[in-house]
Amino acid sequence: MKKILIITGAAVMIFCTSCVKEKNCRCSVLGKQDVRIITIERGNCSKINFASYTDDLDTVHVDSVLCTDYPFSADSLVVEQ
Repeated sequence: MKKILIITGAAVMIFCTSCVKEKNCRCSVLGKQDVRIITIERGNCSKINFASYTDDLDTVHVDSVLCTDYPFSADSLVVEQ
């Protein structure tokens, strides 16, 4: 009985941790030829409408974006800093 309880507990823990996977969203900036890679913990990439970033002068900029979670082969070449 203890073995079944331990195995069930381990399976539940594995299931719960697998649900919280980070997702990389590939976002196209409207009106520019820029692409932004945004990492989210939960949610849907297509629901992201705006992305903000800070430049070298600490000015906050907000871009309108269209995002997808479709995996592109070029994404493996992106090095996040």
